[in-house]
Amino acid sequence: MSTVTEHEPSLLERGWSLLLSSAKDAKQRERALRVAIRLVESDPWQLAAVALLVRLAIAGAREDDAAPAAARLADAYVRRGDLAAATAAAVLADRAGGEGATLRREIAKAFGQGSSRLADVSPAPPPLPSSPATDAKLEALTGEALLDRAAAALASFTETTDPVAHGKVPLLPLFSQLAPAPLERLLGSLTVRDFDAEGIVIDQGSEGREAFVVVRGTLRAERRAAVGDDRGPTLLAVLGPGAIFGEMALVSSAPRAASVYAQEPTTLLVASREALESLASTEPAIGRELGSYCRSRMLANLVRTSALLRAIPAADREGMIALFDAKTFGEGEVLFTQGGEPEGLYLVASGGVRVTTSDPAGGEDIVVADLGPGDVVGEISIVLRRPATATVTAAFPTVALELSRDRFQDAIRAHPAVLTELYGLATQRQDELHSVVAQEALDVEDVVLL
Repeated sequence: MSTVTEHEPSLLERGWSLLLSSAKDAKQRERALRVAIRLVESDPWQLAAVALLVRLAIAGAREDDAAPAAARLADAYVRRGDLAAATAAAVLADRAGGEGATLRREIAKAFGQGSSRLADVSPAPPPLPSSPATDAKLEALTGEALLDRAAAALASFTETTDPVAHGKVPLLPLFSQLAPAPLERLLGSLTVRDFDAEGIVIDQGSEGREAFVVVRGTLRAERRAAVGDDRGPTLLAVLGPGAIFGEMALVSSAPRAASVYAQEPTTLLVASREALESLASTEPAIGRELGSYCRSRMLANLVRTSALLRAIPAADREGMIALFDAKTFGEGEVLFTQGGEPEGLYLVASGGVRVTTSDPAGGEDIVVADLGPGDVVGEISIVLRRPATATVTAAFPTVALELSRDRFQDAIRAHPAVLTELYGLATQRQDELHSVVAQEALDVEDVVLL
């Protein structure tokens, strides 16, 4: 089990936490204002602090002060190659009554396909956290006087020359595959959502209908252990600004395969399945690129997590995947039936399948296992050369990679370790199947004895 080391929240993190807890508490909002003002006055280009101050100005009904600062903020993030934060700033401009649509157009021109600014560069790193000295006069301000001080800080930011010139911006997965017009529409469909430290963004096992892009903050993705396993959750990844996660919910109704928690106050862009489906109906390019992106991410995830593929040297895995054919199964569709001969073995790429076998007592079928991405089915038949010992059915809309019987021979000739891995899995699964059936028979006998 992996763990995450705790850290002392920075002044900026404390400011965001105060904002998130201030919905019905004016004193908390004023504390957050003082933090944001201190940070912006000490460094007007600490952009996350400017974003915090813009948010607080809007909350204080100072939209006229917030709108030009939000526009300048969007431009500053574009200069630094940060599409996600620039888009979030455009949303702030909308909230302040500003020209969010114009800002999204400029963002799309910079990052969209064909832009002369696209290059193989990385976004500029954020500034190091700072803790400027406490200002006694600032600490004494309240109400409109405090908001006036915030307005002055925002005006200073707006009027100061940006030290970063317009230059190259990074070529981004998905976004930079879209021409500016459809990219602008995609950006316009995104909303902004905030989470405080330890907030649950995704809950393992829940239905997913949204994907996320990290604007600021860090999150951890972890998978809970199976029932009866006392090892605790496994850390899968730590996600930072620019990361995209949860995207499989846009193309699959399978339950979430892991949980995601905010490690600190976090801002996310949110894409809903409904909004993207509506866009794709009028902008086919969005649907095509989203499908292509999800497929590439799905395959990359398989390469990292599949025990079968991990048995192959990293340099050979893509060649192994090329031997498979992708097949899509609707919910309830049967991949193969007990007693039959599967056309090959299947590597579950997304969604999930249920493995069942006939009840020896003639009752309902026995559920042997529920399997998900990275799991293999059909290996008993193809490796041990016998009819299928169970029926496998798609529990949700599922994508599985099929390795046909003919190509299986090519695979094991090129990668003998695959046969070793599959033989071990096949014998283990067969033992598990026998154990489940035997236990079911004992349970039935117990009922009869009663």
